[in-house]
Amino acid sequence: MGYIGNSMSENAANAYDKGRKPKSSITKEDIQKYGIYEGITFFRWYIEYYCKAIEWHHSSPRFNETLFYDIKDCCTNFKNADIKKLKAEYAEYKKQKKSKTDKEIDSKTYYAKVKYSISTRSGKRKYLEVYAIIYKHWAYYYDDYYKKISKKNKEGKHFCITEEYQTRPDEMSEKIANDIINKYSIKIFDTTEVL
Repeated sequence: MGYIGNSMSENAANAYDKGRKPKSSITKEDIQKYGIYEGITFFRWYIEYYCKAIEWHHSSPRFNETLFYDIKDCCTNFKNADIKKLKAEYAEYKKQKKSKTDKEIDSKTYYAKVKYSISTRSGKRKYLEVYAIIYKHWAYYYDDYYKKISKKNKEGKHFCITEEYQTRPDEMSEKIANDIINKYSIKIFDTTEVL
């Protein structure tokens, strides 16, 4: 078995020629050839849960085993399926996936460089950039303007995360980081290891 460059075996390339592809490589154009005009993400979900892979091939320098599907067969099966029922299942799948993703986001704690703006007494906005600890939906930081530890909703207006860090950046003082962790009882960090 030969390899074409670093990305695909010769057998995998031959499978493409026969109309067989990995799920992630199937495009809207591929399925439209068979008269399917649903969204490609929905169709790929259908393949994953309702279609059987026809073969597998090595498809990377690490010799990963990638499943290949016959596009024509998948499209034929899709046309014969109860689309209304599938759409209901897909909607539930997306709902559960979003809920799981939200929980993962809620539990992720990290350091970041953030930009935000405040409204001054003159009515103009003042733009600031600071280092913060991101925990759940909040950014905790030392506010240079008000000279105190503050927090902002990371989804709020006039706020954005510009860089993320797994460990405390040197530019953020250890004292401020510890003060934030203590003030808001952020217990995710092992303070002896991270700070």
